Amino acid sequence: MDNQFPLPGPVPLTPEPTELQPFSSPPSVTETTTTTTTVPGAPEEAAPPPPGYVPPAATVPPAAKSSPLRIIIPFVAILGVVALLGFVIFRVLSGRSSTPQPTSAAKTITLTYSGLWEPTAVMKPVIDAFEAKNPNIKIDYQLQAPQDYQDRVKNALESANSPDIVRLHTTWLPIFATNLLPAPPNTLSATEITTNFYPIVSKLLVAGNQVYGAPLTAESLGLFVNTAMLQQKQLQPPKTWEDLLTVAKAVKEADPLTGRITRAGVALGNTSNVEHWPDIVSMMLLQAGVSLTDINGPEVGVTLTYYTDFVSKHAVWDETMPPSIVAFANEKVAMIIAPSWRARDIKAINPSLSWQVVPVPQLPDVEPVNWATIWFEGVSKNSKYPVESWKFVSFLASAEAQQILFDAATLDRGFPQPPASKAVAETASRNPVIAPYISSLNTAKSFYTASLTQDSKTSLNSRLIKYLEDAVNGVTARQEIPKIIEALHNGFVQVLSQYGLVAAPTPTPTP
Repeated sequence: MDNQFPLPGPVPLTPEPTELQPFSSPPSVTETTTTTTTVPGAPEEAAPPPPGYVPPAATVPPAAKSSPLRIIIPFVAILGVVALLGFVIFRVLSGRSSTPQPTSAAKTITLTYSGLWEPTAVMKPVIDAFEAKNPNIKIDYQLQAPQDYQDRVKNALESANSPDIVRLHTTWLPIFATNLLPAPPNTLSATEITTNFYPIVSKLLVAGNQVYGAPLTAESLGLFVNTAMLQQKQLQPPKTWEDLLTVAKAVKEADPLTGRITRAGVALGNTSNVEHWPDIVSMMLLQAGVSLTDINGPEVGVTLTYYTDFVSKHAVWDETMPPSIVAFANEKVAMIIAPSWRARDIKAINPSLSWQVVPVPQLPDVEPVNWATIWFEGVSKNSKYPVESWKFVSFLASAEAQQILFDAATLDRGFPQPPASKAVAETASRNPVIAPYISSLNTAKSFYTASLTQDSKTSLNSRLIKYLEDAVNGVTARQEIPKIIEALHNGFVQVLSQYGLVAAPTPTPTP
């Protein structure tokens, strides 16, 4: 896939930890040794002669005996002046540098890291590992609340007391690129991103050979299946969309008198109670070969109709059911499509539920296409310690750090998110819940319709999702498909062009 993003996964909505901290000023530097160096200035120039000045006539001194000192003293004076000038020039030139310089090793500095989602219990082991290797750098991890996070972190990055390191969503880069410092030389290169991470990561975080950040995890979508329900009907987990529909019809149950669904087959078909529907519909469009930057053509109508038919035609789901995650946990639906972090929510609701995760359905006879939604760590351009900040982010991108994070998350909640580093894939794939997500990341695509990214209502993702919602609901209401596609296309172009992601639409000439 071509890089859709000129600059360019949702995570748990479980109860917020009590350790949340507001954005604050970076801690002051603690100096263990203070050395003050004064660079000598250039010598002052002699004052110019006054106007009309005429030098006096030369006088002939009386003859005197020649002395060896009259020859030696001038040479000694000249050598002294040359030595002094050389020292001054050396000191001045040695202090110049075209790139940010690291803080003296004699200082202990503290980097402010504004994080999201991950509690201190998960971040502490990797921070400890970094500080052990870099004893003069301390990390102050400040977990932020998700509410209004996009607006708050934008304001913080533009303030004089900007945090050094922040967590952002990849779909925010058109908004935040000017607030970030790309990786300087000798930190994290585009080649390292391409080599060590899944292909989608470089497409999202590398532009013009500049690296804008590094992800800790890479979220995708998986098909959650109630194994007991399928075994009862002697069915296997579906691999294609037609298989999914067949299984959904087979496991669905309804009241014989009222026809009301008592057990749904799969949570698909509407926007009201299918959680993560923007991700699901976007993935289906991408699987059908639709370009989301130029969303047009008959495939759009076919895909939207196929999605809404799960409710309007096949009746394997409806708006009377609880939200899809709760419905699955309470055995009201046999299958749902959701990111890996939902496993924790499901287990919290119903610890005894029998379920498994398999890859999402694909279209037959074509290359698989999956979905990705990724958060990453970036460095503020207003950081007082850019070199040290990128040193920490580069460490977070390493296989060592990603393994530490995966192990810490496993210990903390049992269901870690898929690590972004391919080097940790083998270990992570031993977790049966995570394995299907890891296998999908090699063929994952993404777009600015990722859900639950804590965007403001007037921001990029929210506006595009609203146009997509109107299109899905329009198909459900049996509006004319060509008009639905036209409105969807025009809405997407209007929003994307405002962020420089596509060309602005050409105004229609007035007759």
